[in-house]
Amino acid sequence: MLAKTPSCVECGLPWGAPAFRHEDEAPLYWSDTGLLCSVSCATQHFDRRREEGTFAPIPADCPIDL
Repeated sequence: MLAKTPSCVECGLPWGAPAFRHEDEAPLYWSDTGLLCSVSCATQHFDRRREEGTFAPIPADCPIDL
């Protein structure tokens, strides 16, 4: 399980910024490499990883202990 990262792995927006999408202190988007701040960054991240061949075939568990 990942520790909560301080920022979006795609754009660098810090966790806790008003535009960082979350609910009940948990991120809405994440991957096995870290947190993603929005649907836009999540889409870019997964598209890039598919192109690179590093896409994880199964979803990662939520990286935040609730």
